[in-house]
Amino acid sequence: MAATSPAAPASKRAPQMRGFAVICGVVALIVLLIGGYAGHWAWTGFSDNDTLWDWLQLLLLPIAIATLPIWVRHGRFMDARVRIGLGVGLLVFGAIVLLGYLMPWKWTGFTGNTLWDWLGLVLLPFVIATIRYWSELRPRITGRHVVVATVSATLLVALVVIGYVRPWKWTGFTGNTLWDWIQLVAVPLLFPLVIMPAALNLISTGLEDRRMAEEGPEEGEAPPAAVAQAPAPPPAAPAGRMGIAVALAAIVALVIGGVAGALAFGDNGSSSSSTQAAKPAAATPCTAAKAQTVAADNELTVVQSGNTFYACGKGAAKPLSLGAAGAASAFAVAGGRVAYAARTCAAGDTDCSTLVKLTRLSDGHVFAPQRFKGGTAVAKIVATKSGGMAVMTRDPDQLWALDKQGPRRIASGNGLDPDSLAYAGGTVYWRSNGRAQAANLGPCAIC
Repeated sequence: MAATSPAAPASKRAPQMRGFAVICGVVALIVLLIGGYAGHWAWTGFSDNDTLWDWLQLLLLPIAIATLPIWVRHGRFMDARVRIGLGVGLLVFGAIVLLGYLMPWKWTGFTGNTLWDWLGLVLLPFVIATIRYWSELRPRITGRHVVVATVSATLLVALVVIGYVRPWKWTGFTGNTLWDWIQLVAVPLLFPLVIMPAALNLISTGLEDRRMAEEGPEEGEAPPAAVAQAPAPPPAAPAGRMGIAVALAAIVALVIGGVAGALAFGDNGSSSSSTQAAKPAAATPCTAAKAQTVAADNELTVVQSGNTFYACGKGAAKPLSLGAAGAASAFAVAGGRVAYAARTCAAGDTDCSTLVKLTRLSDGHVFAPQRFKGGTAVAKIVATKSGGMAVMTRDPDQLWALDKQGPRRIASGNGLDPDSLAYAGGTVYWRSNGRAQAANLGPCAIC
């Protein structure tokens, strides 16, 4: 009688256990989604991330890692029905994006996100998911691909230039400095295309030289003397040296572009033409006779001139409009930046939200805005010189910290006192039901 293999029952149980785990995970996810959105479980954070844009920020990277490598390696062998299904899915997503902006559909969360935001969303996941297969794609590159890539790059450069000069607000380029562009493209493009090939070439060359020095030539390989006597072919430039050359060329281009920009527009990015220089300084809202100061420090002042709030101060080419009275409120200034709440309504007064902005005065760049949905109103904001913020809200009464750790709620309840909110020495202070409380407040993550 043949003995029963103990591995057989285990091999049958493994798929059952995986199926059971998948079912449990799906049920748990459904419970969390219902509790987070319908039950408003604050600890899930779902109610504060209820748009398609929020879920894209969460899921795009894992989806790209799971699908793009398969498409790159096996796309040629994919079933026609699968190809059609993926194409239809992309078309449907494109239609949702278009309608999300045109309608606009609140649930998409696309309104307000510019081309710059989409580049930041898509670029890194795409590169991470496909970088390991770039070397396999090189033999397939033809002259047609080079032409398409060149034309696309030219159009992109033209779009960037027009986005700044025009300026086109939908591009989101205005206000982004050279530093912001380096942050956007350095990791996704410069690291895999230039730094990694150069580093790998140097490492492999060093390892080969060490092997030759320790072990000598392998069997059948010419000794060093014979190699020295043989006529040497013209050396080919290694990939690492080409990468270094590209990096140096990019640095030279950046330096030349920076110098040209400084000569053309001045150090602060504003035009240095005689026409602008001739404008009288007294014509600005900041110096108007009836301008009222609402917040100020040594570098920056927020004033109300007429029905509009303006930020004025050092390093600014012109006053920065923050919004109209009734829409902008709760101003705080620190470190050359102004923090404030901007209330917007998409459809009359029924679909409103409050956006807490941290704006740099020198160029108007907005860092990591935080949105509060519905009837939530911002009662007070305190800001640090390094860009951290503490925000106290009403309806519901909550205190939020916005710093390098991300948005987090640090207090809640009807006893919160907005007038007590203060910051000193890395700590934010407030009173709740008459009792003093405190918490750490760090710097902004990307300021």
